[in-house]
Amino acid sequence: MLNRGDILDHVYQIVGEIGAGGTGIIYKAYHLRLKRYVVVKKIKDEVAARVHARAEADILKRLKHTYLPQVYDFLEIDGGIYTVIDFIEGQSLDYYIKNGYKIQQRQLIIWARQLCEALAYLHAQAPPIIHSDIKPQNIMITTQGNVCLIDFNISLDGQGSSQISGLSAGYAPPEQYLNLEPLPQGDSSGATYRFRMHSPLDARSDIYSLGATLYHLISGVKPEKSTGPVTPLAQWNPPYSQALLDVVARMMRPDPNDRYQSAADLLRVFQNLRKLDRAYIRHHTAQHVTTIVFAVLLTGSLLLSFFGYRRMGAEKEDRYTQLVLQGEAAGESGDYEAAVALYDQAIELFSTKLPAYYQKLLAYERQGEYQACVQYGRAVLTNPGLEPEMANNPEQAADLYFMLGNAWFEQENYVKAAQYYQEAVARSAANPEYYRDYAISLARMQQTDEAKTVLEEAVACGLDTDSINLVKAELDLSAGQWQKAAQAFMEVVQSTASETLRQRAYILCARAYRLGQNPEQEIAVLEEARGTVAPEKSGPVLTALASAYMRRAQTEKGDLQADCTRALECYQLVLSQGNHSAAVRLNMAALYQMLAQYEEAEAILLELQAELPEDYRPYMRLAILYGTEENSKAEGQRDFTKVQENYEKAVAYYQKAKNEGISDAEMQVLETMMQQVIDGGWLYRD
Repeated sequence: MLNRGDILDHVYQIVGEIGAGGTGIIYKAYHLRLKRYVVVKKIKDEVAARVHARAEADILKRLKHTYLPQVYDFLEIDGGIYTVIDFIEGQSLDYYIKNGYKIQQRQLIIWARQLCEALAYLHAQAPPIIHSDIKPQNIMITTQGNVCLIDFNISLDGQGSSQISGLSAGYAPPEQYLNLEPLPQGDSSGATYRFRMHSPLDARSDIYSLGATLYHLISGVKPEKSTGPVTPLAQWNPPYSQALLDVVARMMRPDPNDRYQSAADLLRVFQNLRKLDRAYIRHHTAQHVTTIVFAVLLTGSLLLSFFGYRRMGAEKEDRYTQLVLQGEAAGESGDYEAAVALYDQAIELFSTKLPAYYQKLLAYERQGEYQACVQYGRAVLTNPGLEPEMANNPEQAADLYFMLGNAWFEQENYVKAAQYYQEAVARSAANPEYYRDYAISLARMQQTDEAKTVLEEAVACGLDTDSINLVKAELDLSAGQWQKAAQAFMEVVQSTASETLRQRAYILCARAYRLGQNPEQEIAVLEEARGTVAPEKSGPVLTALASAYMRRAQTEKGDLQADCTRALECYQLVLSQGNHSAAVRLNMAALYQMLAQYEEAEAILLELQAELPEDYRPYMRLAILYGTEENSKAEGQRDFTKVQENYEKAVAYYQKAKNEGISDAEMQVLETMMQQVIDGGWLYRD
C-alpha cells in the first residue's frame, strides 16, 4: 500500500489513490523531473506473478498512439511491479453516463472510430494486446474532446490473453463467463472480477465490450450480464439511427464468429455508417409503403389495380437494388466491364437515382480510368433529371463531387481537384475524408496555410490519426522536405490498420522519393508494397510500380530492356486481376513501342480504337507510334500517311475532350512531331 508523499524510484511522488482496477490499484503521482502528473499502477501480486517483467516493459514502452496513454516506466521495487503512464485530464464516459448526458450520434461515432483505431493498434502488436476490460470507467474524454483508452491489459504470456483478464459484469463478453475457474480475489472492490480462462480471448472479445459500452451510452441502461442476447436497444427507444443500433447489436452477438472479426473491420463500418443509414432508410421506406398498401387493399377489391401498380414498382425497386449489388460484386472481383454493364442496366430502370451512377464512377476510378471518370461525372452532375435527387440527398451528391475530385487529383490537376473537394465539403460537412483530400490538394498547390486550416476542420470532424499524419507528411513534402515526408508516410504504413490507407501511404512515400530524385528507393518502396498490401488492394501499387520502372528505363541509370520488361510484368498482373482498362493497355502499348516491338503496340492500339471510337487517345498513340516507326526507316522508305490520318482524328476528338476540361501533354508531343514531319517535307498542311 502506497501513501501520500511516498517516492518511487526517486522520481514519482505519490499524491493519493484514485481507483482500483481488475489487475491493480491506481495512484495519482507527480513526476519530479518532468514536473507533471502521472498515474502509477501497482499490479496486484497474483497478477504480477504471471507478468514477464522485462518483456512487458518492452511491449508497453513501445506503444505510441494518439488515443492511448503514454507509458513512461515499468518498475520492479521490493518484489512489486508498477507501471507509470500519462495522467489524463478529463472525465471518463462513466461520468457522462451517471450525470445523464445525452451524446449526439455524430459525437458518439467520432469516439467509436477513435476507440476502434486504438484497439486495432493494440491488436496488431506482437503478441496482440487484448484489453479485456473495456467499460465506461476505462475510457477517458480528454479536455480536447478525444478519447483515451486506459487500463489496457498487461497480462501477456506470448500467446495472447489466456491467463488473466478483467471481467466487468454487463461489459464482459459471454465467452469470458464460460469455462472459468475463480482465483483468489484479494480485494473487496466488488466491481471487477478476475478469472482463469481455459481458452484465450481475442479481438472479438474487445469488440463485444466496446459494443456494450456504446449500448450503455445510447440507452442510458447498463446491459445485463448475459451469455445470450441482451435486451434489444430498440426497446429503449433511443434517438439514434437504426444503422447504428444494428452495428452495436452485431458487436454484441453471443457467438464471437457472428461479430465483426477485427477492430479494423469495425472502424471501416463506422467510417461508412452514413451510407448504411441511407440504405436502411430506403429499405425501411419500401417496407413501410408495402405495409400501407396492403392495409388499404384490405378495404376492397376496387384498389387491386393500384396494388398491382405498387407491386410492380416495388419489384422494379428490388431489381434496381439487385443490379447495383451485382455490379458491386463484379467490381470487387475485378470484372469492371461486367460491373459497368450492370450499372447501366440499373440506370435504365431508374435514370433519376444516384447509387448506380456513383458505383459506375467508382468502377472507372478503380480501373485508373480517370479521364472517363471526369467525363462521365460531369455528364452526371449536369443531368437535369438528377437535380431533385441531388437536392434531396446532399450526402450522395457530395460523394459524386468527391469522386470527381479524386479523378482530377490522380491526373495531377490539383486546382480542379480542390474545387470538387470543396464542393463535396459544402454539400456534406460531416465526412472527414473530404477535408483530408481537400487539404492534400491545397498542399500540392503550395497553399500550406489554407491546407492547415482545412486539416484543423478535418480533425474537428473526427479524422483518424493515420489520415492526419498523411496530410502532415504532404505538408512536409510541399516544403521540400521529401526525406522527412517519406519517413512519415512509412510510419503511417506501419501504424495503420486500414489496408486502403496502407496502400495509399506506400504510393505517397514512393512519390516523395521520386520528387527527391531517388528512383531506386521509389522502386524499392513499391516492391515492398507489392509484397505487403492485400492482393485485392494491389492494383494501384502495381500500376505505380510499372510507371516507376517505365520512368527509370528512360534515364541513364535505367536498363531499357530490363525495366520495360518489369513494367510489362506489372501490367500483366493488373490484367490478370480483371482490370483491362484503356489506361493500362495504353501504357503497355507505350512500353512495347519503347522496346521497338511495334506490331505488339499496334495490335493493342487498334483494339482500343475499335472499342473506343470517339476517344482521342488511341488515335494519338497510333500517330506517335507510326511516326516513330517511319523515322526508324531509311528516308526513301518512309510513308507518313497513317500518321496524318490518326493525327487528324486525334485532334478532332481531343477538342471535344478539351471542352470537358481534359488536358493532355502528349498531344503537344504529337503536334511537335507533326511539325517536324511537315518541315521535313514529308507531309503538307492544308
